[in-house]
Amino acid sequence: MAQLVTLESMWNRRGKLLQEEPSVLPYLKAIRQSLAWEGIRINLVYRRFYTHYDLEMLLQEARRHHSQQVCYISSHGQRRKLTGLGDKVIRLDSLIDYCTPSPRTGYIFGACDFLQPDTARKFLLATGARFVAGYRKEIPWTESMLVDSLFLSYLLGGTMKWVRTKHGERVPPLRQTENFEIMRSASPQRVAGMLYRDFPLAHDITFSCFTLDRKQGRKPALVNSFETYRRSVDRARRLVRDL
Repeated sequence: MAQLVTLESMWNRRGKLLQEEPSVLPYLKAIRQSLAWEGIRINLVYRRFYTHYDLEMLLQEARRHHSQQVCYISSHGQRRKLTGLGDKVIRLDSLIDYCTPSPRTGYIFGACDFLQPDTARKFLLATGARFVAGYRKEIPWTESMLVDSLFLSYLLGGTMKWVRTKHGERVPPLRQTENFEIMRSASPQRVAGMLYRDFPLAHDITFSCFTLDRKQGRKPALVNSFETYRRSVDRARRLVRDL
């Protein structure tokens, strides 16, 4: 059973603890339930963090789980930094120290402007993570939450397989049948490609998935889904304009 560890900071920058604010938790509970209907069990663990000290303890605790897991860290962000309660800064080097090297763990950062390509390379080389995903610019909360939700759902449970006509047009399978086939992939890069295909806004707001291509005898090469699938996204937009 896969494990989804979700660590969320306070969203109120002034640290008003009693003020109502959004949370990623309802979205993730809905994903867990929808996957359960398909027979896919997800162990969802959710905790709040307020400072770098909290985040360090939570990530160290996550180290004890040896099953394949995804760690989703959601907070305000800056270049190479996350921010906790009262805009307390959590730097990239500290995050790397908190994350034990594990090829079975992938990380998603739901934070503005945090995950530049150089940040991703440093993080992957230091942690040996399966993948790291996030955003390269400032992002709107609701749209980015929808993107994160789709990526997590596709990664953990798959997505419906589309049908191509004899003319090469891609159409939803529900137009032709009353049921649909689920397509799954263990490749985070391919999952990102499916996300861009179905929801091009993910590419517009710079959602990017990074992995390292570790070919023997060569320096690890950074693979960036944002660049890999750029042409596919442009082609999808042209098809939509022609409808």
